[in-house]
Amino acid sequence: MAITASGIISFADFQTEFGGSHPITMGEYAAFRVSGSGNAISMNQFYGASASLDTQTVTVGYQPASQYTPAMYGFDGWLWNKGSCSDGTSNIYAGGNIASLNWSNNNIQFGMHGIRANSGWTTMNVNGLNFPRAYASYSASGSGSSGKTFWNWSTSTNSYGTTVGATKTVTWS
Repeated sequence: MAITASGIISFADFQTEFGGSHPITMGEYAAFRVSGSGNAISMNQFYGASASLDTQTVTVGYQPASQYTPAMYGFDGWLWNKGSCSDGTSNIYAGGNIASLNWSNNNIQFGMHGIRANSGWTTMNVNGLNFPRAYASYSASGSGSSGKTFWNWSTSTNSYGTTVGATKTVTWS
């Protein structure tokens, strides 16, 4: 959750969003400033700042199981074109197109169009549940922009839920 976009900001807000230790110093949070630069740091430079590298809102879609595929909840732009993703572009991968954020067959999936490095982020959080990149099964196939990249985590927990049209927040840090 980002720092408030207006009003009063406290040091406790910084620690909640970015972590840190006591004693608190402005310098330890300088990298999170939304505006301004240099040694002079002002609280208003942090309005709207977030520890997240990217945030997407998934509108949950559903694809029923068939004889060839398991049921899917979340966003899929590959095969079924179900659900949606707020802006569908990744801040982590230079605006690359996100192709899937879903749960299917006891598996959480994050898919990107194009070949992407298995780097640039540490954790994907879906509706409050953390999925560390280090624990994902990573695969990339094809070449260039026509390739496909996937991160998959084995889990019986469907963090997208089963309510079609519900919205879930996905963040990367």
